[in-house]
Amino acid sequence: MKIICPDGNGYSYYVQAVDETRYSRVNGVETFLVRAGDYWNGDDSSDALNFRERCEARVTTEDEIGSTHVYAFQLKIPSNYPEFSPKQTLGQWHSGSYDSVFNRYEEGEFTICLNNRDAGTFVEFPVTVNKGSWNAFVYTFVWHETAGAMTVRLNGQTVIRETGLALVPAAATSVYFKYGIYRNMTEGLVGPDQQVSYCKVSRS
Repeated sequence: MKIICPDGNGYSYYVQAVDETRYSRVNGVETFLVRAGDYWNGDDSSDALNFRERCEARVTTEDEIGSTHVYAFQLKIPSNYPEFSPKQTLGQWHSGSYDSVFNRYEEGEFTICLNNRDAGTFVEFPVTVNKGSWNAFVYTFVWHETAGAMTVRLNGQTVIRETGLALVPAAATSVYFKYGIYRNMTEGLVGPDQQVSYCKVSRS
C-alpha cells in the first residue's frame, strides 16, 4: 500500500509498505520496519518475484541532471539491530533504472556506494556509524554523467569528497531519493525483523 505523507522539508513523498503497521511518524521521527515477505506491492509483484523486501519513503520531488542538491538526515540503527547478510539499503538515490548512489549496510558494515552500470563503474566508501545513537549525514551532489561530484559529511566530519564522477547513466533525466529499509533476499531465505529510524530529513 501507499502511505501518503505530509510534505517534507523541500520534498513531497509517500511510503511504500505492506501496511500501516510498518511505518510510524512521531514527533518528527520516522520509523521503518521490515519483516520477512514484506513485498510492498503484492505477492505477484516484481518485488515478490525478485525477493525484495522493503519499507521505504519514496520522494516524488526529483533532481534534474546537471543540478546541485543537498540532502541531510539523521539515522539511528538500534543497538539490538539484527546483523544480517545479504545487504540492507538504508537510503538510495535512483536514476530511473537503478540506484546510482546507495548506502549499503551488511553485517555491521556501512558503505556508501557509487554505481554506474552503464559506465561499468562501482566504487565503495566504507564509513563508521554508531549503533544505538543518531548519526548525522549531509550529502552534496552534482548530478552529471561524466562531471558529477559528491561530498559527504558524517557526524560533522567530511568522509567523502570526489569530483569528475560518472554519477548517473547517460540516459538519466532525473534522480529521486528513497530512505527506509530495502533488502535484497534470495529464495528460501527468511530474514529477521529489522527497524531503523530517521529524523530531520531535508532536501535543498
